[in-house]
Amino acid sequence: MNWIVTSVMGAFFQNARSSIQKKLNTEMSLMASTYVRFAFSLPILFVVFFIYFGNFNYFIISVQNSNFITYVILASVLQISFTLLFLYLLKFTNFLVGTALSKTEVIQIAFFEFIILKDYLNFYALLGIMISTIGVIIFSTKDLKNIINGFFSKSTVVGLLCGTLLALSVVFYRGSMEFLEFTNKNFDRALLTLFAATIIQTSLITFYLLLFEITEFKKIKSNIKLSSLAGFFGFSATISWFYSFSLVQAALVRAVGQIELLFSYVSSRFMFKEKVRYIEIFGIIIFIFGLILVIFNK
Repeated sequence: MNWIVTSVMGAFFQNARSSIQKKLNTEMSLMASTYVRFAFSLPILFVVFFIYFGNFNYFIISVQNSNFITYVILASVLQISFTLLFLYLLKFTNFLVGTALSKTEVIQIAFFEFIILKDYLNFYALLGIMISTIGVIIFSTKDLKNIINGFFSKSTVVGLLCGTLLALSVVFYRGSMEFLEFTNKNFDRALLTLFAATIIQTSLITFYLLLFEITEFKKIKSNIKLSSLAGFFGFSATISWFYSFSLVQAALVRAVGQIELLFSYVSSRFMFKEKVRYIEIFGIIIFIFGLILVIFNK
């Protein structure tokens, strides 16, 4: 059951990173804010990688595997594309519906894992994922009328596409680990994949910023402390996710990882004393019921 612990850890650290990035979004461009997530986790990765492996021989062997590096590049580009499309989604007036439907990511992961990796879930685990996703959608929209009224809108298509991009990214990350046959240790595969992905993503966004938003580097420098925290929590979240992916199907991991919404809910209620809505409680109850099915029918 280690995968449950690391999945919850991933959700916790991701919620912390997201909170910091919300602050950074007010200080710099959205692309620059996304950049610090990768760039400031890279030094931590270098240190952890060298302490754990003692050298970079395993990494050199990994990148020489064409299947591995192809999957990691695909996953990295898809993850960045998801981020950009999701930011575009937030510009819509009815973005809540699209945002909620992007949460179908978990169901789509189960589908793509079956298509691409030939991996499948049992009936009750799949049912649990569907129920928990419905709970998350209800919780996210906070009004069922929003889903019905806004279903046939542009934001719906964009939201579903966001879920697809993220789902494919996760599946390719998990698939890339299966090509690292020279080691049978799950943490080895997780760390090697994360190291390669972070180098690729940092390089791509650095190139973009140098071309189109070079002044953002000054803003990043003036927010070095927050950026460093974002990097630390970003590393902690992603290594937790990747290690979980190496243990079980990614759909199960991301289903449990949706508990991040509960962390966000509790923190916002505690910090801002916002009034509790019954529809939110209803969504949480449905989510928990689905989560129980997932955990006990893995």
